[in-house]
Order: sequence, then C-alpha cells, then structure tokens
Amino acid sequence: MGDSDISSEALSSDGGDAFILDGLPANFTIGCDTTSFNSAQSFPGFRDIPPGIHLIWVAPFESTSSRSGYWICTSESSGAQLRRVHVKQWDKYNEVLRDPTNQAEENERLEQLVAHLSPYHLRAADTESLHKLAPSQEGDNPSGLLGDQNIWYQLTFAIQPNLLSRVVGQSQNTWHVTTTDSVAGDTGLAEEAQLYASGTSHLQFTFPIDARLINPESTGQERTRQALDPTGWIIDKLEGANGDYCPGDLLGEFQFAFLVGMHLGNFSCLEQWFFLATRLIFRSYSLTIERPEQARNLIQTFHAQLLYNDRYLEGDVLELMPEHARKLQLALTTYKNRLSEKLSALRDLCTPGQHAVGMAFKSLESWLLRLGWDLRGEYVRSGNVMLEDGEMIQAELSDFEEEDERGEFAPLVVEMENGTEAGLLSWDI
Repeated sequence: MGDSDISSEALSSDGGDAFILDGLPANFTIGCDTTSFNSAQSFPGFRDIPPGIHLIWVAPFESTSSRSGYWICTSESSGAQLRRVHVKQWDKYNEVLRDPTNQAEENERLEQLVAHLSPYHLRAADTESLHKLAPSQEGDNPSGLLGDQNIWYQLTFAIQPNLLSRVVGQSQNTWHVTTTDSVAGDTGLAEEAQLYASGTSHLQFTFPIDARLINPESTGQERTRQALDPTGWIIDKLEGANGDYCPGDLLGEFQFAFLVGMHLGNFSCLEQWFFLATRLIFRSYSLTIERPEQARNLIQTFHAQLLYNDRYLEGDVLELMPEHARKLQLALTTYKNRLSEKLSALRDLCTPGQHAVGMAFKSLESWLLRLGWDLRGEYVRSGNVMLEDGEMIQAELSDFEEEDERGEFAPLVVEMENGTEAGLLSWDI
C-alpha cells in the first residue's frame, strides 16, 4: 500500500527511490535521515534516495506536536529498472502520515509530483533553517564513523526489513512509527507520551524491558553465570534452532530504539535503548570472547550514537534521562574492568578480532572523558545479586552491581534470624 513504480526517466540521473508527502501543509518540520529542516511552504517530498534503510518523519512546528514517520528500505537498481515511489498522505484530522485513500487516483499524479521533489541531499532552495551533520573534526572521528558518507550507515546497517516487520508489526514495504508508540513490556508510558490522547502501537523487541535475562530452565552455577553475564542466554536466544531471530537483531534493535527515540521524541524507545545498553550489551562481558565481531559492532555503534547525539541532535539523550545515564556510566565502568581482565587472560591467544574489541572500547573510553566520565577506579569485589524472579545469589564480582559507591568497603550483608542479626549475644530476662 502506498508504493508505486514509475519509469526511471521521471527521476534524475542520480537514480534512487522517491518519497512523496502528499497534502503536507506549510510550516512543518521535515526529517530525512541525518537532515532536518523547517519548511514555510508545502513540501512535496524527496527523490534520488540511495539504497539502504531510511527514516523520514514530519511534525508541525509546535514543539508539543507528535511526530509521524516511516522507515523505508530501498535497494540497488540499474538505470533501466523501475524505481519505487513511496506515497504517503497527511491525515489532518489525526495528524499522522498514512497510505493514500485512493491509490488509483494518486497514480495519475505521480509523474507530475516527482518532477517537483527535492533531492535526497537537500539542495532545496525553499527551505528555512536547514540542519545538516557537520564535517567531522580531527581526533573526533574514530575509524571514519562520523564522515558524512558513513554516519547513517553506521547508525542503521543492522536494521533489516524482517526486523522492522517484527518490531513494528507491519509486513509491507514501509513501516509507520510515531512519537506515541509504546514498547511492549514497558510498565507504563513515559510522561511525555501520556500527553497524547491517541492510541499507541506496541513495538515488539527481542529483549523487552521486562524480560528475564536468564534461561528459566537453567540451575546451579549456570544460573549464576547467566545472572552475572547474560552472554550465553543472548546467544541462545539469537542463534536458537527455531530461527525466529538472527545474530544481528540485538544490534539492529539497539539502532532502531535510538533513532526512533531521538528523532521522533519517543521516550518509550529511549527507555528501551538504555535497557539494552545497561542491562544487556555492557553486561555481556563474554561476548568479546565468543562473538568478538558482534561485540565490536555494538561498541562502535554506541560510540557513533553518542557522537551523533553530541554533534548534531537537538536534545541530549543522557540529559533527558539522568538516572538512566548514571546507571549507564556505572555499567561502562564495570565493562571496562571486565574487558581488560578477559583480554589480559588470553595473552598470546588473543585473536585480531578480540583485540579489535579492546581498541574499539578504548576509543569510546577516550571520547567519554569529555563528558567527565572517567571509567577508571576501584571496585567492589563481592556482593549479592537479585535475579529476575527474586532469588538472591552471592558471587564474587568485579563491578558495582547497581551500587553507587566505589572503593574498598562494600555494604555488609548479614544473615537474619527471627528479625535480628544471627550470631548476636542475647540477654534473656
């Protein structure tokens, strides 16, 4: 629905798909991947969209308005092959983009509409306050992550059509997302989302916020290992025999949650992003050893997200949710210590891939110093961990495990008996 094919002659020689915003009023903010701008006139849409995953969204100028957008997936095509035109119509009553109500009537106007579209790289003259990613500065661009040609790929390369269909719950060529979409498993919508009266869709992530991060069938030492490091459980989930998921889904969902959260102002997705970073990605210490390429991709994508957030986006993901940011800082501090321990233990057996994980995190750690996040420090070496089902286990640790203190002394855990500490002297009168 909402997609049509037209001859390539109707598009420019640059090729690529087109995205038509039919009936969009004036005075709207329009976003397309790394670019957003305010248009005082009715904006018709984009042409020459290159192959890959793209996010296009719109919103009235008012800051309290909900944003409505679509993910689209464009593919490689030769000059003689038909181009795909994605057509979305503005619904002024519900203030969302949607498929046209009369596709046959819409097809008659496609050729004319395409002629007025703006190029993907936005050399449009009828826009106000064009915002584009600034050129990277020396020393601020590890492995070329933030170059104009690379940043969007680094932020989206693991987002695939199958993943979008599963998370969004729509099996088609475009996937609709809004500010008010909620994440399945979230205990409640964020306060910002509660301001809107319209119904919301529930985004289905592989590891929802209320997910147990241990296999319910595991027992004994294996249960303890999964509680402290969910790597094994994550691998079993993503690479299991049922084939529902693929190894790149964790990374793809991490990318999805960040971009929908920040570009559409979806706080439920931001909650999901912090959950994935704090509870899964930077607690899966053994992923460095067992799946080094996946671990490196996760670290580099997280680094690219923070760079993108710092140098381009309005609003700061870390300032929007300071309590989550504090937990993230502690998780990164722990991760640094565990990563160093594991790589040092490998000695000469450390593979180039495993070494690359260490280098990727070192680059991230260096950049985090500008935020005042010094990941060096002393650690609590033992403590109690509560599992998702309420069971308490005692383990030797190299981290805080949700503590806000560093140093030699950890809170003392004592055994209780009849409401008092066991082993105390008792005076019977």
